[in-house]
Amino acid sequence: MRQRIPLSLVGLAALTTFMVVGSTAARSAVRPARPASTTVLRSAIDHYRKLTWSYERAAHLRRTPTSYSYRRSTDRAYLGWTVDVWTKRAFRARQEAVSHLRRKLSAAFPASPGLRSRLERRLAYERSLTLALRRIFPGKVSRRFAKAHAGTAAATLRLWQDRSAAAALLVDRHGYARPPVPAALASAFTCIHRYEGAWDANTGNGYYGGLQMDVAFQSRYGAPYLERWGTADHWPAWAQLQAAVRAYRAGRGFYPWPNTARACGLI
Repeated sequence: MRQRIPLSLVGLAALTTFMVVGSTAARSAVRPARPASTTVLRSAIDHYRKLTWSYERAAHLRRTPTSYSYRRSTDRAYLGWTVDVWTKRAFRARQEAVSHLRRKLSAAFPASPGLRSRLERRLAYERSLTLALRRIFPGKVSRRFAKAHAGTAAATLRLWQDRSAAAALLVDRHGYARPPVPAALASAFTCIHRYEGAWDANTGNGYYGGLQMDVAFQSRYGAPYLERWGTADHWPAWAQLQAAVRAYRAGRGFYPWPNTARACGLI
């Protein structure tokens, strides 16, 4: 005859849901894949607590307080329950941060899977979100950065969770709504860029970025970006394009780039 499970062991029963990576564990909150030590569980709590606080800062929310009682506890059932609590808090805080950035920047971000979606879906989302944020600020993503992974799927998920939270903070601090650029001008200046240099070019010749703008040009047509990020080699690509468009509309046309504009058939 089966014994009734005492209520005091409910937390321990919940703990077992993450001991196997597969059909059940992949749908539950992220926890260590095998029976975990108190050290591993505390590390997981710290991870999701930090994620929560980072996303709360990006969303301009009050930071969720903690007594850090988990750092003194040796009760694995309690620690497992605490992992779940902070996982849910991080999930909600991320939703708030993404909504805040979407409104602030009129930017599109990938749709979030549910809290209990499979690990593979959550990993794909965290990576996509991070790359979308990085394309806003600093405006570029290296191939090495985009392909980063850790030793296990769970470790890789945590890597990209940390990255997405950090990226959200940077975009909140430095992101601008991208002013629309007419397609024809975007195409023209992208062609000029191919002949001028990399978006982060700074060769010491007094010209910076993918359109090789000097400081006087940057100050006149991209003053907010120059003040916020420094010289154009630190600007997102869209900001460099916007400065060029402002110069074009001010009557300069493509003449600040006589040779490369000619190569693109623009002069």
